[in-house]
Amino acid sequence: MSERPVVFCVDDDVMSNLVLESVFANDYEVELFTSTEGCLRRLESCHPDILLLNLGLPGKDGFTFCRELKERPDTSAIPVVFISRNESPEIRLAGYEAGGEDFISKPYVIDEVRYRVNQIGERIRQQNILQQQLQGSEELSSLLLSNMDEYAALIKFMRTLNESEDVDAVAEALLGMLRGFRLQGAVQIRLPWLCFTLSEAGRDHPMETATIAHVAKLDRIFQFKRCCAYNFDALTLLVNNMPVADADLCGRLRDHLAIAAEMADARIQAMSADQRFRSTQGEIRALLPDIQKTLHEGLERNKLSHAEAAAQVRELIDQLIISFTPLGLSPELEEEITAMVLEKAQGIVNIFNTADETTTLLAHLDERLRGMLAR
Repeated sequence: MSERPVVFCVDDDVMSNLVLESVFANDYEVELFTSTEGCLRRLESCHPDILLLNLGLPGKDGFTFCRELKERPDTSAIPVVFISRNESPEIRLAGYEAGGEDFISKPYVIDEVRYRVNQIGERIRQQNILQQQLQGSEELSSLLLSNMDEYAALIKFMRTLNESEDVDAVAEALLGMLRGFRLQGAVQIRLPWLCFTLSEAGRDHPMETATIAHVAKLDRIFQFKRCCAYNFDALTLLVNNMPVADADLCGRLRDHLAIAAEMADARIQAMSADQRFRSTQGEIRALLPDIQKTLHEGLERNKLSHAEAAAQVRELIDQLIISFTPLGLSPELEEEITAMVLEKAQGIVNIFNTADETTTLLAHLDERLRGMLAR
């Protein structure tokens, strides 16, 4: 991009153009047009860095004009941002299919308009740098992929999916498969703790994210012109250039993509379950020291209580026997009372014998916990 990037604003609403000019005048060279015809004439001598295009233009509408630009080699790379008061799912899908970069609703929220255009400008700058750095490797990759047939691409995806260790790798595997089929699109991963959209344009591209947010609520497989969406619980795969002119090829690719998307969804679901298991396992391990400490303290208290109670029972028996002497009881009565006391004392001892069994079990559990913590 130039030191002062160029922005074309195409809108038959003069006031709307003036508002956009005031927003970007300090950072951009802004040129205003009230028709696509005037913009086309200017494109013969100057290509903007960003084109803001109203959909509801008289004569040639914004979608048609955008498609024409994308079909021309010299203007296909110009990012187009659509402007409209209508933001229905159908309009957004049509904009995505036509090749739009983003979608801005009227009436304008100035800060939002400035932010979105600046983000596109920065993304284009980064893409240009990356393209220069990777041009050699991309040419080699394109050559290899051009010789890969459909089944080879699908098999390669299966192998890559099986080796994927996280959801980012799954998303990359799906995009790699699309490249193998010479398709373009985006994939959105949805988990309780994570949601992101990935495409060749990068992560969380606004137009793709907004489009998938709408199509994800539709049928399992949903097609709109050249766009086709595959919706599953944990992901949506959106393709924007299905070869509809070749019915046989399009049908085969639809089947391949459906299989691949379902496999990827199953892989993500398994990763999610494993993550939940690991999280629960971590929480349990974090609790083990406290449980082990509580058991150990309980065992110690139980031993002390046992010893103290036994001593109290012995002392009680001794005092009772001593107390019989001054009472002048008959030998028979003294013997009867002594037998009764001994019987009750034995009952108390039996209770502690049962407690000893519980103490043994607790001691065994304490030993097992120590072993788990030592692993």
